[in-house]
Amino acid sequence: MNALLLARLREQLCRQRQRLLVWLSGEEAWCHEQLAGPLSLWLQGQGVLVGDTPVAGLSPVDARRVHSCLGQTLDYAVIDAFAGFNPNAFGQISGAVQGGGCVVLMTPSPERWVDFPDPEYVSLCVEPYRPEQLRGQYLIHLVKVLTTSGGMLHWQQGQAPVLPELPMVDERTMIEAPFRSVDQMEAVELILETAGKRQQPLVLSADRGRGKSAALGIAAARLLQAGKRVAVTAFSRNAIAALLERVEALAPECVHRVAFYRPDELLHAEVQADLLLVDEAAAIPTPLLSEMVAVFPRTVFATTLHGYEGNGQGFALRFMQLLRSRYPRCREYRLCTPIRWASPDPLEHLSNRLLLLDVDAGSPDRLDAELEVVRVSQQTLVDDTELLRNVFGLLVLAHYRTTPGDLRIMLDSPNIRIYLVRSSGVPVACALLAEEGPLPDTLAQAVWGGRRRPRGHLLPQTLVAQEGWLEAAPWRALRVVRIAVHPEVQKFGVGSLLLGQIEQDAVADQIDYLGASFAASPSLLQFWLSNGFRPLRLGEQRDPVAGSHALLVLKPLSENTRHFMPEMQRWYRRSLLQRLPGMLKDLEAEHLPALLQNTAAEQPLAPSVLQRLKGFGEAQRSLESSLIPLRELLEASIDRWGEWQLSVVDQRLLCDRIIRQLPPAAVTAPEGKRAQLDRLRQLCTLLLAKLAAESPSGPQY
Repeated sequence: MNALLLARLREQLCRQRQRLLVWLSGEEAWCHEQLAGPLSLWLQGQGVLVGDTPVAGLSPVDARRVHSCLGQTLDYAVIDAFAGFNPNAFGQISGAVQGGGCVVLMTPSPERWVDFPDPEYVSLCVEPYRPEQLRGQYLIHLVKVLTTSGGMLHWQQGQAPVLPELPMVDERTMIEAPFRSVDQMEAVELILETAGKRQQPLVLSADRGRGKSAALGIAAARLLQAGKRVAVTAFSRNAIAALLERVEALAPECVHRVAFYRPDELLHAEVQADLLLVDEAAAIPTPLLSEMVAVFPRTVFATTLHGYEGNGQGFALRFMQLLRSRYPRCREYRLCTPIRWASPDPLEHLSNRLLLLDVDAGSPDRLDAELEVVRVSQQTLVDDTELLRNVFGLLVLAHYRTTPGDLRIMLDSPNIRIYLVRSSGVPVACALLAEEGPLPDTLAQAVWGGRRRPRGHLLPQTLVAQEGWLEAAPWRALRVVRIAVHPEVQKFGVGSLLLGQIEQDAVADQIDYLGASFAASPSLLQFWLSNGFRPLRLGEQRDPVAGSHALLVLKPLSENTRHFMPEMQRWYRRSLLQRLPGMLKDLEAEHLPALLQNTAAEQPLAPSVLQRLKGFGEAQRSLESSLIPLRELLEASIDRWGEWQLSVVDQRLLCDRIIRQLPPAAVTAPEGKRAQLDRLRQLCTLLLAKLAAESPSGPQY
């Protein structure tokens, strides 16, 4: 009887092009038997097993290699949770299953699964914790959602399978190839219109599986065939695979003319394009997007609103407000019709609930005069589903690359602290912090010597292994992993209020320092500086998306860390300046004052240096013979250039000709060797006067 009912449900799924979760719960051997027996009919065609043990003739794929299956169209997928439940792998593989297919989830029985020693705990532990110490709140969340949800086939060992009633599907309108939906056809028409109109940017948004990237590819193929030049940017080349596949299928002779640039490359290259296509725009910082639309008058931005790759709700709020204010004729279009499956789709609905892909932080009505800052436990979040959705919704708004895996880290990692700011009981900001350090002496020596890289402990490992500060090993730290403030209440000091309470609690807990690591955009850097954090390490490589260098900042809380901070800052200052001609040769000069703020020069300029500087500024001494004193002048004053309102052109001239020692031809403004030399003399005199005004009792500059 079970086999007949299962066969009928399978036929209905295929006929209606819907997908289903099949939840097998019981002993591992029993789950395997059902796959090889009654459910074998469901495992027909192309499929993937995510696990570590062969099942029903299927070879397993490790959860961390599931991304290699992206781009495939699957008829089914099997997730073996006895090998661990990886949220990102579940989201990735679910989206690859087409209409009529299923995802089979094998787990212990619900009452045993919540206490199951999940192999994923190994990746969630940091020193000194061990996997066996974890009791995962995340599994409690999964069981709660699964046991209170319909729309799936649940077969528990010892019981008859519970079959769902499938919802009625929306009727599909027949359209001609190459389009798969009316939405996609209309999106392509809008893209082609945008290619002919200046200053009218187009924003396409969609949930996953709506054919958004394919629409970009169809439009690109038509434009290329018409002789137009098309440039494409995204956070990685892999992200535009669907776009390139459509161009290859529709205009194979033109695919080589699709010019791809990473976001950080696009604005530094001489790109000639009639249309710029920005795929997964929410993954790119708003300042970069703003620059793109200023440089390319015909631009299409496309982004996923909900998906395993991340979320675009924050993009919709932040960037669209900016775009509408600058370009009143900008247009928006949302693709709603699924292409790979029919709507409504039970698997998509349940996946969204399990992974919180559909969260929405809402819109705060107002800010109370008294904002409440509280620390909440991981258990509190699991017990209060609405609170959990609100908090994760804030993280989604704040950062595009917030993935389903981040939810598990937040709920299960033993070293995580969670803080909220509430207004009228509603969260308007949150922060995730990781407890890091101390490193025991033996481990610290191994880290310093490059022999160990223990999981976690980013701040102490960076200070010890990269910067050589073995003194930092015994210190206890709190690292701000993520801080999120609802876009509608930013600029009101909410983030600073939150950091203030975190600091107060950290001091009470005898934490030695707070720290953070982030891509150092000017606005982010200013936020951390204004809250008393000081930069201690600037990475060499730019983030390929943000286009900024990674910066580590620290705020000392204990006497020990306050004692070492001046020396650490001096070392950082010297390191940054030393690397400017080489490893940091692409770092913009105008960012230096903020990066070096409050890192005082080691000593005032010597009289012999002052004499030679006056010789350059007033007595026509050559630049070549004045490089040493000029370098010392710049190092003594560079952190105040912004405060003294030196123009960007002047800052770049000083940095490029003196610190980087570039030839005159490599500097664009002012143009020409003579004009540059004249301006350098004027700036030398100006900087000396500024230093003298700040230190009237010191050396006479």
